[in-house]
Amino acid sequence: MKRAEASALVHSLFESWYPALVRYAHRGSGSLEAAEDLAQETFMLLYRALRQGQKIDSPKGWTLCVVRRQIGKQIRHHRRDGVLHESLEAIESLPCGRVQPQEPEMERDDATRLFAVLTRREEEVILLRMQAMKYREIGVHLGISPNSVNTLLARALRKLQKAAHRRSMGEPVSNDLEKAIAKTLQ
Repeated sequence: MKRAEASALVHSLFESWYPALVRYAHRGSGSLEAAEDLAQETFMLLYRALRQGQKIDSPKGWTLCVVRRQIGKQIRHHRRDGVLHESLEAIESLPCGRVQPQEPEMERDDATRLFAVLTRREEEVILLRMQAMKYREIGVHLGISPNSVNTLLARALRKLQKAAHRRSMGEPVSNDLEKAIAKTLQ
């Protein structure tokens, strides 16, 4: 692919997909700085792959897979070296309780908390489906069957509905958040 074509494709994808990719990487890595680095590095790898002539049918799926692999490498590295993602003070300082809806920054945080009830695979399926990918396409990119995609989506939607209902009833968020933190630190 020519330089201009590759640059235009990566730029347009970066504009639309970067925030979602950073959120996904942040959930997996536990650090916003690491998530931003992973996302930017992934877009550079995409550009390099396109320039080398690799055929990439779905750049969004490709970037999601690359980020997932990079997070796995990072986790293995941290486990080997005995490093935690964040300090305990940072984890303890996470806000708990009801979020005030009038603050726009908190609305984004509330969506992140809703996604915390999902497994990584469920989140991947939801993100790809939100990008208008078909079940079959999602299955190909994640290496699972379309029936598995359907099951994961149904499970994820039930979890999100339950979490949203709990929030609307004024129940504390801390249980979902504590479970997500425990799952991340395992």
